[in-house]
Amino acid sequence: MDVKLSVRGLNEVCYSDLPPRTDPSSLSVWNQANIEAVQLILTCLHQEIIISIVDGLTVKSAKELWSKITIRFASQTVTNRGSTWVRWECLKFTGNIEEYIKECSSILFDIAGIGICLPPDIIAYSILGNVCRDSSLYHHVIDSMVLSMNANINPQQVLNKLSELLRHKNAKRDSQKTTIKEENDSSALLTTSNKFPYKLTYICEEGKQNIKNC
Repeated sequence: MDVKLSVRGLNEVCYSDLPPRTDPSSLSVWNQANIEAVQLILTCLHQEIIISIVDGLTVKSAKELWSKITIRFASQTVTNRGSTWVRWECLKFTGNIEEYIKECSSILFDIAGIGICLPPDIIAYSILGNVCRDSSLYHHVIDSMVLSMNANINPQQVLNKLSELLRHKNAKRDSQKTTIKEENDSSALLTTSNKFPYKLTYICEEGKQNIKNC
């Protein structure tokens, strides 16, 4: 990303709030460069990262945006690498597939950003190990991923499979809701149709009123 900024002559606005010269012409050029730098940086970021670091200030300032990115991803210190890896090791699947996919994607992005290198299949099997603790997902995942002929399994394949399972689960849930609603509607209609819709009126003969029927 730094190379792209340098090639376009935009890296200077990422390290300073104001240009060396503050005349109107220089400020205009600087402001335009700031806008272009922000747009370029955002196009290089994953959606999950944009959500976590972009706010009202960083979306207007290339310097503030670049500073946040540097703090989060550029640190190669043992502390930062260690804390990121601990996040990964402590990540557990609690049954919410959607949240697990988001958290996995976010941490994996951080791992790549700080330069932790591990074989993709090891990370993929780590994800599978977490998910397979849920017995309801075990056979789906094992049959389609672990026992497949594809030996070059990677984290994205696993996350894609989990997304597919989530879509299937949601579709099944929506279908069940529709079926229950239709059954309830039919039951309500049947109950209503069994009710006699008229009130009987008895006409008594003159002088022979039937109190029982009145």
